Amino acid sequence: IILSKVEKFKSDIPFSKSLKLLYEKDKWAEIEEALNKADQRLSFQVNEAKKENDKNAAILESIYDDIIAIDNFETMLFYNSNFKNNFIQDRSNQEIVPKVWHTFKNECVLEAFRSVLKDGNRITLKAINNLSYRNPERYFDVTITSLKGSDGKITGALAVLYDVTDFKLTEQMRVDFVANVSHEIRTPLTSVKGYAQILQSQKDKVSPDLQLFLDKIITNTERMIQLFNDLLNLSVIESKYELKLEEVELQPFIQEIADNIKTNYPDKLITVEEALDLNFIKADFRLIEQVLMNLMDNACKYSGDKIKLKISSYRKYKKAYVVVSDDGPGISKEHLQRIFERFYRVDSSRETSRGTGLGLSIVKHIIGKHGGKIWADSGEGQIGTAFTIELPLE
Repeated sequence: IILSKVEKFKSDIPFSKSLKLLYEKDKWAEIEEALNKADQRLSFQVNEAKKENDKNAAILESIYDDIIAIDNFETMLFYNSNFKNNFIQDRSNQEIVPKVWHTFKNECVLEAFRSVLKDGNRITLKAINNLSYRNPERYFDVTITSLKGSDGKITGALAVLYDVTDFKLTEQMRVDFVANVSHEIRTPLTSVKGYAQILQSQKDKVSPDLQLFLDKIITNTERMIQLFNDLLNLSVIESKYELKLEEVELQPFIQEIADNIKTNYPDKLITVEEALDLNFIKADFRLIEQVLMNLMDNACKYSGDKIKLKISSYRKYKKAYVVVSDDGPGISKEHLQRIFERFYRVDSSRETSRGTGLGLSIVKHIIGKHGGKIWADSGEGQIGTAFTIELPLE
């Protein structure tokens, strides 16, 4: 029986050469030779596996980001040195099998791990702090993906953590700087505007030739104040990670904005038409209000005395679409791709310019924060412009 198994053993092992004996040997010699060959082959495979493991370990250690993998029971399988230095605490009882919750205390991250282990969907979390017991003050971007076996079943989860603390602190410094500068500059500008308005009200004491200059002072101070307001607004939106998402009913929402727009332009005849196939969207109420207010205000600002606005909405492929269109002069193709850039204006003339060039940039950032897109189309013959907003429904 043993000899028959040895013969089968020899035939199953993938030797490069067959085990033909050049001289007669007894059966025990054949067993010894087969086992020696198997031992050599096994040693070779072990060495190759060790080399491959060392190579993977070197690659893992060379990655600057923090990396950790866990199994289906939330047990930590491996991690690199960066993760160990940033997260792993020294434990007196080394017999305890390390679980992921021994390291992470942020419930949002723990739930993300469990969701990936259950569904296999990739999850990305932005600027998470209070993440671990060791460095709770640092901020990390966390991306978690599933690990799968050869059969396609989920065997664990792999997390990559990128330290964004310096970026977060720099961003906060920028927001604070813009806020402080805006406040310090708006104060004297408001004073200049107030003094100019006092002079303008004293028409009998001011030469008619100076009235034009007073009007220009007031107009330009108003524009400067609006510019700093927009800069502050944009800076705050860029740094705002968490949105307060809620169900927004479009019909009364649009009607309220339209009433405010009409109040701002009492000398213009403004008609607002609604075609709402989808009446609810999920968004941050104040931010999406700012978006629609800006788009509708732009349509009124750059059009004639009679303005027709159309607001439509529909659903397609799990996306919500809101379209704001007008019958104004339109935008040429050369400008359509750039109108969302900061400080870009279609009409660059200083005398006719009525905006700061930041309104549409703010709109784009707000929609981006919602995970959506926005683009503009202009009709044939440059008549009318339509801004399309795409937002996720879930």
